[in-house]
Amino acid sequence: MKVCFVVDKFPSLSETFVLDQISGCLERGIEVGVVCNETTFGKERNIDDPRWRNLPGGIEQWWGALGLLRPSLRRWSGRLWDKASTALDIAFAGKLEKYDVIVAHFGNNGLRVARAMKQRRLTAPLVTIFHGHDVGAPMHDGTLSRYEVVFQQGALQLPVNGFFRDALIKAGAEADTVAVHHMGVNTEAIGFRGAKHGSDPLALISVCRLTEKKGIEFALRALAGMQAARPEIDWSYTVIGGGELLDAMKQLAAELGISGRVAFLGPRPHAEVKQRLSEAHVFVLPSVRAGDGDLEGIPVALMEAMAAGLTVVSTYHSGIPELVEDGKTGLLAPERDVAALAQKLVWIADNPGACESLAVAARRKVEEDFDSVRLNDAFADTLYRLAATKVAA
Repeated sequence: MKVCFVVDKFPSLSETFVLDQISGCLERGIEVGVVCNETTFGKERNIDDPRWRNLPGGIEQWWGALGLLRPSLRRWSGRLWDKASTALDIAFAGKLEKYDVIVAHFGNNGLRVARAMKQRRLTAPLVTIFHGHDVGAPMHDGTLSRYEVVFQQGALQLPVNGFFRDALIKAGAEADTVAVHHMGVNTEAIGFRGAKHGSDPLALISVCRLTEKKGIEFALRALAGMQAARPEIDWSYTVIGGGELLDAMKQLAAELGISGRVAFLGPRPHAEVKQRLSEAHVFVLPSVRAGDGDLEGIPVALMEAMAAGLTVVSTYHSGIPELVEDGKTGLLAPERDVAALAQKLVWIADNPGACESLAVAARRKVEEDFDSVRLNDAFADTLYRLAATKVAA
């Protein structure tokens, strides 16, 4: 079976879930190829792996040599860009004809494939995986119906959480063509430590891109509130990741008077991230709906932290409650509620024994519902089933 993954950039450090899914397919004997807008080899050394350079199906740029024009054309806006890019997508879509199944990550790529399907002979079933911004932004501006052609041409829509599933069905997708498929983590590769802080200083950590939806602003404000209310609590906070809000968050920490306890480390190699996670007690990710409607799916970083035994603190946001149940597998606060978030952090500091019980339950939850080996088994089964429908047709 030949499967094509359609993505924007390949490989991408911010989309390790795509790499995990491709790896799972390769391990199950599926011939994988990639069609993308650009490759990042030599640019992101943390994932510059021979496996991705040597995929059995190869790596092709969608527009071929004309892909060099994409940055210039992207300066156009609205209908002009849409018409030009769609015409080029259709013209160069022949490279998709050799595949048995097409997997498009993110709704925009599903839309590109579906439009091409409508205009030329592409018989491979299309699976579109919806992750976050591709649902949240059009929900925000009332344009989720833009995916109508995806619903018509595609065989299956796979949103990463139930919240998105409901939204897609409301937008016109047939219910029997929409199924939740979680992203996951390899729990066997993540050692469970069970972070016991006891009398030690409370070590908190966040690993994310510093964008609005990650809510790091509210983590900083909550920690300042905890320090004001309970100055005897000894704590430190490490933030790993870059992004457009890095400087603003450094400035906010200084304004709140907590910069001496907060370390902004920027992007770090995966090995260092794993080491720092193993040294921390609490993982903080107070996600929020961004001003443009951007949403989380279910953050893989939360899964990794829960599998490792950290106490996680997050928010009632998008699909996060499908992973974290307040008081049972972690702690949740309402979005943007600094006081409630601060109370959760104080509770953690005061209840180390209860946090150990949360950690055990959290690990079990990830093993049962978010283990990538099980999820990749199910995904491969789905691909084989869809490929069989093409053969039958």
